Amino acid sequence: MSFNMLMLMCVIAAPPDSEMNEPPADPILLAHRGVVRYAPENTLPSFAAAIELGLSIELDVYQTRDGHLVIIHDKSVDRTTNGTGAVTEMTLAEIRKLDAGSWFDSSFAGAKVPTLEEVFKLIRERQRIPVTIALNMKVISPGIEENIVRLVEKYKLFDQLFAFGQSSDSSHRFKQANPKLRTTVYLNDNEADQFTAALSDPLADCLWVRFIPNVEAMEQARQLGKQVWLALHIGENRPDIWDKARASKMDGICTDWPLACSIHWRLGLKPKDD
Repeated sequence: MSFNMLMLMCVIAAPPDSEMNEPPADPILLAHRGVVRYAPENTLPSFAAAIELGLSIELDVYQTRDGHLVIIHDKSVDRTTNGTGAVTEMTLAEIRKLDAGSWFDSSFAGAKVPTLEEVFKLIRERQRIPVTIALNMKVISPGIEENIVRLVEKYKLFDQLFAFGQSSDSSHRFKQANPKLRTTVYLNDNEADQFTAALSDPLADCLWVRFIPNVEAMEQARQLGKQVWLALHIGENRPDIWDKARASKMDGICTDWPLACSIHWRLGLKPKDD
């Protein structure tokens, strides 16, 4: 499917106006790095399309050598730009010279590695319903937590954002910078028996898990005001996984296939390869 066709699909996938202010009945769909099947990952076009489709987003943050926050997944710029080098060893000006779109398709030539502030600004300007932001730091650079919190404060996104994947030390630094910044506890697929214990962790505003808790466990989390997010088979088109998470009433699913999942639930059909 072309990017233009993707935008036409907004009519199908996005919630109608009458549903804009109603709480979602289904898990929130976190578009992993944006709509990565239709636009270059972790770029403004990828996030803008997700927002137009009524999706939420997962993104990856690094801090440059000169202290700026940029959105890119890998430790180096090699795979997703026309440059080379480690992100944390480059300045923002050096990174902004790079083309972050041509590797995906020539129609995205000239797309830049965005800053976190640009993404926050985009969300504030474009969202019709609140966009949940799952923020992952791949490298914990000195001061990165305070710099992230400063931007979250500026754009008033505490209710929409949570940080996941970081160490407990990093989560503590987030809380020291501002206790309203939501942090997570991560549980792997062999740690389902630790679910109840994790709920009592003071750093577990959310749980990021690689298994599907049962309905009773999800009700326990809900009574404690904890959100539970699924990160299982992210890169795969798995209606069976999505439906199990939906039946368990999980808060959200991180996936490379958010559009397929949305259509699957909306039309009640098993999606073909889109």
